[in-house]
Amino acid sequence: MNSSGMQDFHQHEHVASAPGGKVRSGPFYVVLMLNLALFAASLGLGLLSHSLALISNAFHLLSDLGALGVGALAAWASARPVSARHSFGMVKAEVLGALVTTLLLIGVSVAIVYAAVMRLVGHHLAGPLSSGGADISAVGIAGVLVNAVSLFVFARQDKRSALVRANLIHFFSDGIGWVLALVAGLLILRYGFVAADPLASIAVSVLVVVGSVRVLLDVTNVLMDAVPNQVDAGDIRHMMLGSPGVQDVHHLHVWNLGSTSVALSAHLVMREGISLHDAQDRSVLLKERLANEFGISHATLEMECHVCEAPDHAEGA
Repeated sequence: MNSSGMQDFHQHEHVASAPGGKVRSGPFYVVLMLNLALFAASLGLGLLSHSLALISNAFHLLSDLGALGVGALAAWASARPVSARHSFGMVKAEVLGALVTTLLLIGVSVAIVYAAVMRLVGHHLAGPLSSGGADISAVGIAGVLVNAVSLFVFARQDKRSALVRANLIHFFSDGIGWVLALVAGLLILRYGFVAADPLASIAVSVLVVVGSVRVLLDVTNVLMDAVPNQVDAGDIRHMMLGSPGVQDVHHLHVWNLGSTSVALSAHLVMREGISLHDAQDRSVLLKERLANEFGISHATLEMECHVCEAPDHAEGA
């Protein structure tokens, strides 16, 4: 390698064709309208019939609406160009919105469980709910249909996108919640078993909290710049060390910019005799492999002629 300037040679080209890097906003808007109508019906009939199952599903739908709105925003923001102030764009807006939505959802679920338990241990089961069974059954059927359409819409999208996969999982669990609401309504209509309503609301809330905790852990990992779950930094290091001309890899850092975009930075020590032009060509090839094999859309590689010994650099691999 030529010694002139190689120590400070940086490559900042970003590979635009990384898998999962683009999310279409259209499906979010379609599903958003469907769930908005379902939310209005569920909350309205739930308040009229005093059905905790419908009210809990309505508040769960609020989380769906928030998640869909955040997803649409993320899809829109991912297409926005970078700026001097937002050098990576606005992909983190998705993560912040998901954090707020998830915390609110957990709080609402806890409140619904408390209300359901109070109804079960109190004197609210003396008689049947006023038209509650029919309302719960009707909205339950509507909920199953809306979730089936939502699953179909997202199933036709690029499943390499983490955001698309998350929505598929989300609406599948929602479908289970609406099936429970439908069963509760039928039990009330057929047998007058009004305890089915609060029991269904508890079951739905537990499903929501379990799913929310998983989302919260993922969001926390993104905000803490942890290595993404789907990426093995050891495999990346091994791939780089096996590339022609690479002698050593250090200061390797991998983190999520958002739910669909992974970034990487690393220092690569090149072998003696490699020219500046050859080092640049090899860094481009490495970035293509990072995109194709690991889904890393933003890679910054610093090419060096000897190991950097700066004490303030933290090892991230």
